[in-house]
Amino acid sequence: MTHAGDVHSDTLHSILGLVSLLQDLTSFLGTTQEWDVRDDSTTAALIKCREGLTLLRPDHPLLPGALFIIARVLISRFKALDHTADIDDAITYLDESLTIPPSWKDGSIRDEEQIITIIAGSLSLLGDALVLRFKHSNGFEDVDAAIENYRVALMLSSPDDRQSYLEELVKILRLRFQEHGRKEDIDEAIRWYREAVSLSQTEPDEGDTHESQAQYLNGLGDLLALRYRNFSQIADLEEANESYETAIALLPDISERRPHYLRDLALSLYRTFKAKGQIEDLNGAIDRVREAIECLSNGNLPLDEDDTHEYLAQHSKRLGYFLALRHKKFGLIADLEEAAESYRTALTFLPHNSGGRSEYLRDLAVCLFDTFEAKGQIEDLNGAIDHLREAITCQLGGNVPPDDDEAYGYLAKNLDQLGDLLVLRYRKIRQFIDLEEATNSYGKALVSLPDNSQSRPLYLRDLAVSLRETFEAKGRVEDLNGAIDCAREAIACLPGRNIPPDEDETYRSLRLLGSLLAKRFQWAREMSDLDEAIQCQYSAMEVDPTKRYSALDSLSTYLHFRYDVTGDRSDVERALDFSREALDLCPVEDSSVRFQIKSHMADYLDTQFVWSKRAEDSKEALNIRRELVALSEGTADYPQHVGSLVHSLDSQYYRDPGQLNSLDEGMKQLREVLRTVGHSPDHTDLLHQLGVSSYNRYQRSDAPEDLEEAITCFREVLALTPRGHIQYADYLSNLATSLQCRYKLFWRTEDLDGAIKAIREAVAISSLRQLDDLEEAITVFREAVSLSSPDSWGTLRNLAVCIDLRYGRLRQPDDAEEAIALLRKSLTLIPSGHPAKLRSLGALATVALSRCEFSGRIEDQYDALEVCRENVAAYDGVPSDSLHCMAIRYLAQAYWIKGDHEEAFTQFEEAVNLCCATGTPVMCFKFAMEWALKARTAGHSSSLRGHMKALELLDRCLTSTPTIDLQHQFLTENNSFLATHAASCAIEKSDLEIAVQALEQGRALLWSRMRDYRHSIEALHEVNPSLADDFKRVCQQLEHLTVSSDANLLGISPIFISSTPHAAVGLDFDVKMTNNRELSEHYERIISEIRQLDGFSSFLQATPFPTLQTAASEGPVILINVDEHRSDGMILRATEPPLLVRLPGNLSSTVNKLSTQLVVADRMNRDGDRYGVDRRSVRFDVKHILQVLWKEVCQPIALALQKMGHTNGSRVWWCPSGRLAALPLHASGIYNDKGVLIEGFPDLYVSSYTPTLSSLIASRETAVKDRSGPRLLAVGQSNSLPKVEEEFCKLKNLFSDDVLKIRDGEGAKADAVLDDLQDHPWAHFACHGMLDANSPFKSGFILHKKNLSLRDIMQAKLPNAELAFLAACHSAASESTSKTPDEVLTLAAAMQFCGFRSIVGTLWTMSDSDGPVLAEKFYKHMLRNGLDDADVRDSAEAVHFATKSMREAGVPLHRWTTFVHVGI
Repeated sequence: MTHAGDVHSDTLHSILGLVSLLQDLTSFLGTTQEWDVRDDSTTAALIKCREGLTLLRPDHPLLPGALFIIARVLISRFKALDHTADIDDAITYLDESLTIPPSWKDGSIRDEEQIITIIAGSLSLLGDALVLRFKHSNGFEDVDAAIENYRVALMLSSPDDRQSYLEELVKILRLRFQEHGRKEDIDEAIRWYREAVSLSQTEPDEGDTHESQAQYLNGLGDLLALRYRNFSQIADLEEANESYETAIALLPDISERRPHYLRDLALSLYRTFKAKGQIEDLNGAIDRVREAIECLSNGNLPLDEDDTHEYLAQHSKRLGYFLALRHKKFGLIADLEEAAESYRTALTFLPHNSGGRSEYLRDLAVCLFDTFEAKGQIEDLNGAIDHLREAITCQLGGNVPPDDDEAYGYLAKNLDQLGDLLVLRYRKIRQFIDLEEATNSYGKALVSLPDNSQSRPLYLRDLAVSLRETFEAKGRVEDLNGAIDCAREAIACLPGRNIPPDEDETYRSLRLLGSLLAKRFQWAREMSDLDEAIQCQYSAMEVDPTKRYSALDSLSTYLHFRYDVTGDRSDVERALDFSREALDLCPVEDSSVRFQIKSHMADYLDTQFVWSKRAEDSKEALNIRRELVALSEGTADYPQHVGSLVHSLDSQYYRDPGQLNSLDEGMKQLREVLRTVGHSPDHTDLLHQLGVSSYNRYQRSDAPEDLEEAITCFREVLALTPRGHIQYADYLSNLATSLQCRYKLFWRTEDLDGAIKAIREAVAISSLRQLDDLEEAITVFREAVSLSSPDSWGTLRNLAVCIDLRYGRLRQPDDAEEAIALLRKSLTLIPSGHPAKLRSLGALATVALSRCEFSGRIEDQYDALEVCRENVAAYDGVPSDSLHCMAIRYLAQAYWIKGDHEEAFTQFEEAVNLCCATGTPVMCFKFAMEWALKARTAGHSSSLRGHMKALELLDRCLTSTPTIDLQHQFLTENNSFLATHAASCAIEKSDLEIAVQALEQGRALLWSRMRDYRHSIEALHEVNPSLADDFKRVCQQLEHLTVSSDANLLGISPIFISSTPHAAVGLDFDVKMTNNRELSEHYERIISEIRQLDGFSSFLQATPFPTLQTAASEGPVILINVDEHRSDGMILRATEPPLLVRLPGNLSSTVNKLSTQLVVADRMNRDGDRYGVDRRSVRFDVKHILQVLWKEVCQPIALALQKMGHTNGSRVWWCPSGRLAALPLHASGIYNDKGVLIEGFPDLYVSSYTPTLSSLIASRETAVKDRSGPRLLAVGQSNSLPKVEEEFCKLKNLFSDDVLKIRDGEGAKADAVLDDLQDHPWAHFACHGMLDANSPFKSGFILHKKNLSLRDIMQAKLPNAELAFLAACHSAASESTSKTPDEVLTLAAAMQFCGFRSIVGTLWTMSDSDGPVLAEKFYKHMLRNGLDDADVRDSAEAVHFATKSMREAGVPLHRWTTFVHVGI
C-alpha cells in the first residue's frame, strides 16, 4: 500500500488525515489484484481508521461513507483470511451507516437520487456480508436479514443497478428455499427473476448477441423447474419449457452454453412427459439432446477435445435413456435400437479409465435386455450379457478398496443382474453352461456383498432359484438340496449378521423354501419334505399373521399339486376349503390377493369338474370369473380378467361347438372392455382376441359379418403394432388367413392379393427380424405431408402450427411463408363442410396476422384481412362456439392493423358479446380488455363501454375461481389498472357518476364478493322465508369454499384450501372447481328468483350511483383516482352531483416516488429509533412527503371543500386509489423543522378513510341495537413489546374490571381471542403486525404460538363489533410492493369486513412508546360523557385530537402521522 509509511505513525489527529487514509483504501479497493489485504499495513490502516471514527460527530456527513469503506475492506479481508470477527464488524458498520441519513452538505452528494442509490448500495453490500457470514457460520438468521436488505435495496435501486440486485435477491431466496422448502420463497424468487428477464430484453449493440438475455431466460427455466420438482405444478414445467426454448433461440449457434441449455430443456421436457404422459414432450426431449450432440460434434464450439468428449458421452447416454423410456411407453422397437447405439456412442467418447465406465456399460446392457424382451432376438440378450460382464470387469479392475462397502454393493448388484440374464438365456436356448455361470455369478455376488447388506436374503433366493433351474435341467438332487440350503440361509441370516429384522424378507424366504421342499417331495416322495413345506406356510403365518390368507392360498396350491401327483380327490376338496377360508380372511381392500384366491378357486373347480361332472362346479368357476371381471372394472387388472373369462367361455365353446352362446358372451365382453381400455398393449391383445373369436364364430356360423369383424380387428391390430414387434408376423398370418376365407366367400382377387402380400411380409419379418434405421422424424414428417392424400390435412395443419411457433420465437420470414403454404394446401384437401376446415382457417388467420404484424407490408395486411374475413364467413350456419369468437377477434385485429379502427371496434364488441354467450369468462375478459385498451389508445367512443364491460366480466371471472387465493392471484395478473382506467375514461367524457361507479365496481373486489355472501336478508325473510334461508345456506357454503381451510362446514364435501395459490395438497383442484361451479350456479339461480319478487329487482346488482351517494350522508367523501392518463379528485356530496377537482397529470409517477420515499423514511426512522441516533431530515423524509401531498393533492381538495362551504373542523372521508391509499393524506401540510404545522389538512378537517363507498354504507347500516355499553377486549404481547404493560395500565385506569378483559403474553392465543371478540364490541390490539406480500391472507397479528391471520379474521362473524384499536405496525396499509393495492388487503379492512364499524390503525411502523400515550388520549375522549354514552362515531375525532396532542408535544412527524381512522 502506498500509505504504508503513514499507517505506523501516531494516531490520527485530524479529519483530513482520516479522509486521506480512506481515499487510499478506496483506491486500493478498486485495484485488488495489486493489494494483498492480508498484509500488516492493511491491519494498521484499519486500526487507524477505526480510531479516526471518533473524530466524526454522529451527524457528520463523512461518517456513513467512512463506515461503508471500512466495511468493504473488512469484507475483502474476511474473504482472504476467513476471520469471523472481520465479517461481524463489517455487518455492524454497515448497519450503523444505514441509521445515519446521507447528506449533501459537503458537496459529495448532488441530489436525492444519488442518496437513494447510496442507500441501495449499502443495503446490497450488507446483504452480501450477511450471506458471507451465513456461508461461514451457517446461521440462517443471516439469510433472513440478507433477504430483507436485498428487498429494500431493490425497491430503491436505480435502473442501472436493478438487474444485479435482482440476481442477488433471487440467489439468496433460492438458498433459503432449498434449506426450508417454503413455497413463498421460490415464488418470490421467480417473481423477481421474471423482472430480471424483462430488464434483459433490450436490443444488443451492433455486433453483440442476445447471449445475456438467453442466460436470464435459462435461469428462469431453472427456477421454474426447481419449483415444479418440489410442488408438482404442471404450469411451472410448461413455462420452464418455453423459457428454455426462448433462451436457446436467442443463443448464438457457436456459444459454448448451447449444449447445456439444450440439456436443460431436454430434462424439463422429460419431466413434462413424466407428469402428463404426452409423447410430444418426450419427443421434444429426444430432439433437444440430439441437437446438443450435433452442436458438440460439428467442432464449432470453443471447447477443448477432452471437454467435448466428456459432454458427448453424457448427452449420448441421456439420449439412450430417453429413447429407452419412449420404447417402454409406446413400444417402438426402433427407439430401443437407437438407444443401444447411443449408449455405444457414449462409450466411444468415454476414456477407458473413466470411473463411470461400468455404469455406462450397465445401461447399455439393460437397454439390450429390453430390446430382447421386445423383439425376442437372442443376440440382444447375448449383447446384454457381454456388456454386463465388461462392466463387472471394469469394476474388478478398478482396485476397489476393501472397506468401500458402497462399491462392493454396486459390484454385487451387477453380478446378481448378470445371473438373472444368464438364467433367462438358459430358459430360451437351454445351454447348461449359462446355468453354471449364473450360479457362479450369484455366488460371487454374495461374496462381494457386505455382511450387513439388506440385499443378502434376496441374493440368496436368486441363487436358490438358479440351483432349482439346474436341478430341473439335469435332475441332480444335490442342486435342489443346494437351493434348499440357500433358502434356509436366507431365513437364518435375517435376524443375524447385523441385518435388521425384515418380516417381509422372512416371509418371502419361507415361501420360497416351502416351494423348494414341495418340489423335492415331488422328486423323492418324502412326506417329510411336504410336511416341512406346509410348516413353512404356517411359519409364514406366524411371522406375519396379517397375511394368513395368503399362506392359506399357498397351502391350497400345495394340496392341488399333491393331487396332481397322487390323484387324491380329497386334496382338491381341501384345497377348495383352504381357498374359501383364505377368501373369508382376506381384507376387502386387498383386492389383488382376493382376485388371486378366487382365480385359484376357479382353477380347482375346473379340476373338480373333470371327475365330478357336476354342472354346479363348472357354473361356479364361470361365475367366479364373471365376478372377477365385474369387480376389477376400472382397474389395471380388468383386461386380464376379461381375457381369462373369454378363454373360459371359449373352452366351453370348444367342448360344445354347436352352442354359440358362450362365444357370443365372450365377444360381448371384449367389445365392452375395448371401449374403455384405450390404446395400450391390453387394447391390442384384447382386439386380437376379439378377432380370433370372430373368426372362430365365422367358422361355425358362416356369417360374413363375423368375418368382416375379424378382418377389421386384425387390420387395426397391425396398425397399432410396430412392424418390428415380435408378434407382428403372427398378426399378419391371422389377417392372411381371414382374407383367404373372404376370397373363397366372394372370389375377390383383392382379398387373395392381400392375403399373399400379408403372408410374404410375415415370412420376411420372421426371417429377418431386423428393421432399417429410421430417418430423422422431421424428415419423415415432411415427406408424409408432401403426399396429396385427402386424409393428410391434419398432419399438414399440425406441422404448420409447429412452424408458426418457431416463427413466433425466431421471426424467420421463411417459416411464416411455409406455414401459410401448408395451411392453404390443407384447406384444399379438406372436404367442404368438414369441421377440420374451421380449425385450419383459424390457424391460417393466426399465421397471417403474425406475419403482417412483423413484416409491416401492406400486401400482408390485405392478405390477413381476407383470410380473417373468410374465417368468420365459414361459421355461417354453424353453431357458435369459442372458435367462432376467436375468428371475430382475429378479424378485429386485422382491421386494427390495417388502420380501420371503426370496423375494428365493431368486431371487438361483437366478439365480446358472442363470447359472453359461448366462451369462458376469462376469454371474454381478455377480449374486453383488448377492446378497451385499444379503444382508449385510439380515442374511440367505445372505450368507456369496453372498460365497463371488462369490469362486469372481471366479476364473472372471480365467480368461476374457487378460492380466495386464486381470485387474488387472478387480480394480481389482470386488474392492476382497470378501475382507474375506466374512471379516468368516464371523467374524460364528463360522466362523473359512471366514474364513481367504475371505481366502486373495480376495487376491493374480494371484500365485495365476501360481503355479498353476508348480505342482510331481513327484508327478504319477511317476503319469502324459504328463499331467504336457501340463499343464506348457499352463501355460507360459498364463503366456506372461498376462505376456510376447515375440513367440513354445513354439509359440503371437505375441501382443503391452501394459503398459496394453486396448491396441490388435499382434495383435487378439479373437485374444488366442481363444487364452486355447482354452488355458483345455484347462487345465481336463487338471485334470479329473488329479483322476480316485488321490490327486489336490483338485489345484489352493481350498486347504482344514488345508493353510492348515500355514503356522503354524514360528510363529503373524497375519491382520488390516480391513473396514468389523468388524475382527479371527486368530492361526493349527499344531494348534489360530484364535484371534480383536476389534479396534476404526473400524479401517478409522483405517488410511486413518494411510496418509495416512505419506505426509506420508515426504515431510517425505525433504525434511528432503535439505535438512538439523532438524525437530520432529508428531502424525502416524512416532512417532505407531507409537503408534496399537500401541494399536489390535498390543498386543491381543501380549497374546493372551503368553496363548497364545508365547515372547518368537520369530518371528511378519504377514498384514494392505488398506492395513494398507503400515504398520509390526513396529515398533509407544510411543517417547519420542529414539526410545527404551518398550513395543512389537520388544522382544517377531521379525516377518516374508507376502502370503498359500500363498506362505509354497510358500516353505518349495521349499528348495534339496544347495547348497554361497550365492553373492551385488550390483546397484547408485553413479552416482546415492553410498553404494552404500561398501555394496559392506562386502560385499567379508564375501564372497570367488569368492562375490560385483558389477554396478554401466553394468554393471547388466536382461538381464545376470536371467542372473546364475540361478546366484546370494542377491541384493542397492542402487538406486532405482520405483512406477507406473497400470501396476503397470511398477514395478521403476531400472538402467542399462532398468528391471528387476516384469513382468520375474515372467517369471524362478529355481530356486536363496533370499535377496533389496532396498535400494531402496518395495520391499515397493505404491503408496499403489493400488485393489488386497490384490493385493500389490510388488517383494518378485515376488521371492518367482519363487523367493526370504526378502526384505528397505522400506515407504517409505530413506536412502542407511543402506544400508551395515544391510547390514553383516545379513550379519554371516547369516555368523556361516560361509558354508557360512549359513541363509536366519536372515534375519528378522538384519533384526531390524540394525534394533535402528540404533535403539540413535539413528537416527531413520522410517529404521530402513522395513525389513521377507518370507518364511520
